[in-house]
Amino acid sequence: MAEEPRQPPHADQPLRVVALGGGTGLAALLGALKREASRGRDPWTLTGIVTVSDNGGSSGRLREELGGIPPGDLRNCLSALTQEASPLSDLLGYRFKGDGSLAGHSLGNLMLWALADLTGDWVRAIRQLSNVLVTVGRLYPSTVVPVTLCAEDWEGVRHVGETAVGACHPPISRLWLEPRSAEPLPEAVLALLRADLVILSPGSLYTSTIANLLLPELQEAIGFSGAPVLYVANLMTEPGESAGLDLEDHLVAISSFGKVRISGTIVNSTPAPGDLVQRYREEGGEPLSSMADRIMGVPIFPYPLLDPEARVARHHPDLLNRAIREVIPRLPVG
Repeated sequence: MAEEPRQPPHADQPLRVVALGGGTGLAALLGALKREASRGRDPWTLTGIVTVSDNGGSSGRLREELGGIPPGDLRNCLSALTQEASPLSDLLGYRFKGDGSLAGHSLGNLMLWALADLTGDWVRAIRQLSNVLVTVGRLYPSTVVPVTLCAEDWEGVRHVGETAVGACHPPISRLWLEPRSAEPLPEAVLALLRADLVILSPGSLYTSTIANLLLPELQEAIGFSGAPVLYVANLMTEPGESAGLDLEDHLVAISSFGKVRISGTIVNSTPAPGDLVQRYREEGGEPLSSMADRIMGVPIFPYPLLDPEARVARHHPDLLNRAIREVIPRLPVG
């Protein structure tokens, strides 16, 4: 059976858009794009592929105590794709209080893990919870194999686990997943092969944005698809893994470790308020911006993205949506 021809990547036509990432960054991106997947005319086909190397917090405890992949980032992205706010979607983010064994656990994490245990299938569990929540788009873990993110810095020191990698200081000389034989989810590979546009979400550089790309089959699927790859840059650098890195350093890391060719980068052009910048600087973060038109041959598209009402640096969903829609026709194809 012949594969359906890919639609040209144009903002006014239906697109098959695949976004990769983890944590709050991918959730923010999916939240900004879900209106395109739910509109009545020419809706986009929106797919999120979520990194599953988290070993901290509620997800890390469930992974250690019960096995399986960490559900936290999947739960965040499901909430972002919910068509309308509801008490059930609010429940997903509820965290138990107190000092008992449930303290700190997210109810959504427990629900998702329980569904996966009952069905014996993470894809089915996500689909069932998606149906209850009435979400738009599809969501897949990058792999259902419990993987550990590992890094080695330039001094030869190894950092094992996402938490340790996130706390280490750049530059990083090696980055990989264990077991190295971990296979990606076939549905994730197929979504990338059929993609008209691939978006790398903002988020922690090594532990979220690049982590999915460490699976060779996902790298190959992106390259084989011929789809343009759009990177949405962070608003701020993070203490630890991206401290002191500029936008060029981010692009070098993605290209070096992720082995993907970036077609364009969206970067924030709105100066952050002084008090916000000061709070981030006290923790080791800095605004991430660029005045260049191109970096390493990659077109740079500056847009106002900062949410002016948020108390922390966050992409405004309407501004991010507009930026992506306007950039799509300007991306090189092939």
